[in-house]
Amino acid sequence: MGNFSRGRLSDGGSRLIFFILLSGLCFISLTNAVELVIKPSENVQKKAVGKTLLLTCNLEGGEYHLLTEFEWRDPFNQVINSQMSRMIMPMTTERWADNKLALIIPQMKEEGSGNYTCSGVYAKSQKLTKSVKLETFVSITWEDAPTEQNAIVNKDFKIKCRVTANPSPVVNWMKNDEPITTNEHYVIEADGMLIRQVTEADDGYYKCRASVVDTGEIEFRSIKVEVLTLPTFESTELIRKEVIEGETVNIDCHASGKPEPTYTWIKSNTKQDLSNVGDRFSVNQLKGALTITNLRKEDSGEYICEARNAAGFITRPVNLLVIVKPVVYEIRNISIPTGKEAKLECRASGYPLPSVTFRKFGLDKPFVAGAQQWDDRIVVEQRYDEAKRETTGTLIISPLNTTDDDLYECIAENKGGAARRNGHLNVEYAPSFAHTPMKEAWSWSKRPINLTCLAEAIPNATIRWKLNEQELENWPHFHKYGNGPQSSLLVTPTDAKYYGLYKCVATNTHGTAYHTIRLQEARVPGNILQAKLDVATATTLSIFLIGPSDVGGLPIKAIVVQFKEQRKPWSEAFNKTWSYESSRTQNAKYILEGLSPQTPYDFRFAAVNEVGIGNWGADFKYTMPKRSSPEEPKFLHTYNIDNEGIIQSPFGDRIELRWKIPADNGEVIDHFEVKYCAVQRNEEDQWEALSENECRTVEHRTNEVSWLELVNLTPDTYYKIELRAHNQIGFSTPNEDIVRTARGTGTFIGADTSQLSSALLFAILIGILLLIFIIVDVSCYFVHHAGLLHLLCGKSSRKQPREDDPKMTSLYSWRFPLPYCSQKETSPSDSNSNGNNSLTDIELKRPLPDMNFVFEGKELLNSGHRDAKIHIESSTPMIDNGKKDTTVQYDIKKSVAKTGFAKDSAV
Repeated sequence: MGNFSRGRLSDGGSRLIFFILLSGLCFISLTNAVELVIKPSENVQKKAVGKTLLLTCNLEGGEYHLLTEFEWRDPFNQVINSQMSRMIMPMTTERWADNKLALIIPQMKEEGSGNYTCSGVYAKSQKLTKSVKLETFVSITWEDAPTEQNAIVNKDFKIKCRVTANPSPVVNWMKNDEPITTNEHYVIEADGMLIRQVTEADDGYYKCRASVVDTGEIEFRSIKVEVLTLPTFESTELIRKEVIEGETVNIDCHASGKPEPTYTWIKSNTKQDLSNVGDRFSVNQLKGALTITNLRKEDSGEYICEARNAAGFITRPVNLLVIVKPVVYEIRNISIPTGKEAKLECRASGYPLPSVTFRKFGLDKPFVAGAQQWDDRIVVEQRYDEAKRETTGTLIISPLNTTDDDLYECIAENKGGAARRNGHLNVEYAPSFAHTPMKEAWSWSKRPINLTCLAEAIPNATIRWKLNEQELENWPHFHKYGNGPQSSLLVTPTDAKYYGLYKCVATNTHGTAYHTIRLQEARVPGNILQAKLDVATATTLSIFLIGPSDVGGLPIKAIVVQFKEQRKPWSEAFNKTWSYESSRTQNAKYILEGLSPQTPYDFRFAAVNEVGIGNWGADFKYTMPKRSSPEEPKFLHTYNIDNEGIIQSPFGDRIELRWKIPADNGEVIDHFEVKYCAVQRNEEDQWEALSENECRTVEHRTNEVSWLELVNLTPDTYYKIELRAHNQIGFSTPNEDIVRTARGTGTFIGADTSQLSSALLFAILIGILLLIFIIVDVSCYFVHHAGLLHLLCGKSSRKQPREDDPKMTSLYSWRFPLPYCSQKETSPSDSNSNGNNSLTDIELKRPLPDMNFVFEGKELLNSGHRDAKIHIESSTPMIDNGKKDTTVQYDIKKSVAKTGFAKDSAV
């Protein structure tokens, strides 16, 4: 029983112990489920310096209202709040709406490393804590690594790339994605990469790469390196500029470099920057041009061009010389006697000093320095005076001649141009009558006459007159005009004693000269010595005349012929006067026209001068020939003629002929006949027709127009042309020409096409008339509702054509526009409204060759209404295969064509 009890107690005790143990375990489990959690949840967290940090602390497994003393502590175990005694860095805590406690560090610092603890008391008995360790590091920072850097060629250059980090970074370099290692050209240093003796090939993009293995950072910095070159001038030659005063100069200064340089101009003696000197100076700083306007002499000197870029600068001097145009400021006129030495001086200034020479008026070229080769009397000397800044030129002539008297031009020249000024060398000499042409004079019938002489002398001479060595000062029959250098003596020869030898005497300080003029009495001409018949036609005579041996002292002005029929007296004679030209020979030919055939004539001739008509002489009788065929017509050549005498037509398909109408020999020329054949040369060098069938004859039936155009010819072909004139008696002898047509239908190069052909002129005239006709007709149509256009258009719009209308249209295909431009047409009803109106009949007949037009009109005088009819009567066949009589009637309202056939009748 005792064992049983112990056994039962043991059981009960075991159960009790088990319950106690189970309750403890449950309590422990409940207690361990409440904890603080920090997020981020890593126990050790690494933060970059300068970054912002956020840590949150949260209660898990419990109730927030049971949690007290909930706070954050720093590595120094200080509660993080506004009453912190030791502040490592700015930081704050915030209680968020979800009961989380946040720790905010706006900017992390290196000294902020350490343990940060979140703590609290749960249920007033349980202390809860949670810690996190913060470790700081410095991230990759580009301290000095500009993205654009400039290197200078041929110099050492370090590409800056200074980078910091904690832990320290590893720096690598690349160019064009290829790694760079230290060598003779590239040296990698802590704060960059050194490039020794930079070349233009070093220009490009480089990569500076920094990496930190501990933090896992890697960053790149792309750096553009531009290799700069110092400016260099394109040419090293010294620039010299010579510019004329007052003009504008542009001085170029161009250098090449990288980058493109800018320019500055400085004047050496003043050290002035010409960009800001004044309005006359301007500098193009981008292109380097210096412009100076209105140049002055003081602008001469040295100028410095400076070209500058980031690599440096260079300079270049330019010498500018301002040329002052020459000025002739003194030349004095001189007067020297013949035989002496003359010195004509001329002074001029300019910069540089000009050369001075002279030119005589009338000569093309100036004198040369020294003696002249063509005349060693003339010498030119020059003297330069740098102190006075002048040049003196001297023209020396020794000994002087009268021909040296003239204007002399002083010419001063330098690089700026030339200046001119005239001076007069006056050569004094004794009187001379070398330019007095009058040596004889003529008078008649007591006519007054002037005797004139001109005495050339310097100084001027005085003149007196003598007759047969007697002084003529107060004679009543003489009047003297002018004492010198020109003098005229008016003589009235009322007696034979006034004819004789007159002397003009001239005197000055250098001597005396005289000139004689013989005054003679003029007469009418002597007889014509001979008249000789040359050629006679039925109506014309060609006569050779031999003039008189004695012209009476004065030139013959005309030849007069008198002619009459032999049975008539000389009082009924006809006169004809021929002008007598000085170019005619004494044995001259004269033509007399308008004579009657088979008529005997008497002829006599006389010569005429200013005195009058001479005696009639050289009489002869002649009976005119009977009427005959015309004289041979002569071609008038308007085209070029080659060396063989062949006329060259400028056209390939036509030839225009012109001829002179010949004498008709008593019968009127009724037509001309032109025969033309294509020809070629035979073995005997004669022209023969290619074919007689190709010869054609054209009859020209007018005597008023002496031209004809041959058309439809073959290009580049020789044609033989024969021209004959015809009257009732017969044909003249033919005149022949050989004409060659041009190649093609155009004209020869060089042919004279200034005159339009007759056919072209005629075509132009017809075109102008047609244009006028159309303008007038259109005007009548719109203004007066009349005219051809109105008749053609209006009639078709008013009514259907009559049955006879197509006949009219098919036969003529046109209508006469009559009455033309009449009053506005009225309707048929209007024309018949007044049957009592009086009518006027008008008949107009205008015969044309082989055709008669008859216009019959009736006009209502009061109402203006008209009826008109036109009849056409023709005697010329209009249709080859039949003979018709045709009558056409036309009026305002209708047109009717009627055709009748008659045997063996002409239309």
